[in-house]
Amino acid sequence: MMIEKVTAANIEGIANPAFRNYARRYVDIEEGFREAVAAFGVPFAEPSGEKGREAVVGELASLGVRVLNDGKSLVSGWQSPACGACRLGLRTETFVMTLACPRRCFFCFNPNQADFDDRAATPRDAVGQLEARVRAGAELRHVALTGGEPLLFPDEAAAFFGRARELFPGVHSRLYTSGAGLDGELLARLRDAGLDEMRFSIKTDEGAAGIERILGLIGQAVGVIPDVMVEMPVMPGELELMKGLLVRLDAFGVRGINLLELGFPLFNGEEFARRGFRLKAEPYRVLYDYAYAAGLPVAGSEEACLDLLAFAAKKALNLGVHYCSMENKHTGQVFQQNAPFAARYSLRAMSPRDHFLKSARAFGADRAAVRAVLLREVAPFEDNDDLDSTEFPLDAVTLLRDGLPDVELAVSYAICEPRDGEVVLRELRLDRITPATFDFERDW
Repeated sequence: MMIEKVTAANIEGIANPAFRNYARRYVDIEEGFREAVAAFGVPFAEPSGEKGREAVVGELASLGVRVLNDGKSLVSGWQSPACGACRLGLRTETFVMTLACPRRCFFCFNPNQADFDDRAATPRDAVGQLEARVRAGAELRHVALTGGEPLLFPDEAAAFFGRARELFPGVHSRLYTSGAGLDGELLARLRDAGLDEMRFSIKTDEGAAGIERILGLIGQAVGVIPDVMVEMPVMPGELELMKGLLVRLDAFGVRGINLLELGFPLFNGEEFARRGFRLKAEPYRVLYDYAYAAGLPVAGSEEACLDLLAFAAKKALNLGVHYCSMENKHTGQVFQQNAPFAARYSLRAMSPRDHFLKSARAFGADRAAVRAVLLREVAPFEDNDDLDSTEFPLDAVTLLRDGLPDVELAVSYAICEPRDGEVVLRELRLDRITPATFDFERDW
């Protein structure tokens, strides 16, 4: 055992009763979550195992694929600089002009947002939002305009990029679009306004005619907009279709494609069930109410994305291929919430792997022996008698390796949350470790 997540399947294997009782609360939360999701009619898949994924990622790395963000982001060839900035969310912001859209994608997550209104006749004041960021002292280096469909309001979209260039000299700007209303004149206007990158979405469920329509627009954009990309979720069962698209996009001179893990947005379950989709067995490494609204990853989408990365690398496509997992979308949020406050918590450190604040805990009858070592080594700790636990820094686990190699310990994951004008620390999950098998540099 190196790091083992505590689950309903293995909790009874925890020998320490105080540890087991404390961990049960998190197991119950996750089980309750799974029961609530079951009401949507989209079942969870059976576990396939993280070790299998690690082997696939290792094979991809041997092909020259770059493994980033603890394996949550994988890249063959070119990657948009905006994607690099997204991982920590520093000096970057995406603005929503409208949630109106002429498409009705079954997987769209906009309808599950609290302020959803796809009937708005006028766009949001995205230029005003840019100006407000300047007044607040922001120094943005990457900005994006998304929707819905921003090009339903072409004048306002062009004005946004022109104003972004004025307010933030040198800013990298990008636009997300399905191509609605796009023509050569609008492409030129967007280019002249300073647009650096255009990301098209291809809707494979619109059939061959719909795919050809958007491919024609993509071909028009290449050579006008500096970087033309595609960004789209990958459906299970469409691997051969996607391979063909990669080859055609490469021939067009498209700069790159972002392959997204398909998400179930916690509504429209009948459409996902009708297609036979299942949810990934372990949707997130750490269960949390993430702000990214795409919901839960669909089983089989990641595997298809990894196959496409291997295909692109073996074919030596000029097209950059980036797999952006659902987990990759979350890391910037966790970093933004934890980084400003991490120094407040002397027993916890922010992990470079996932940016959660982590510490170790000993429980019950194990506490006295653990405390004795920590006292001898002058390592800090804090007792919580209500929980029958002793908390201490995760790197101090190595101090226990000689005398207490097999003691059961918990790794605690936590995040900072704003509540009523204050910031509180919320514990989210426990893993089980022993000092003999835990390697701080490798595992934390």
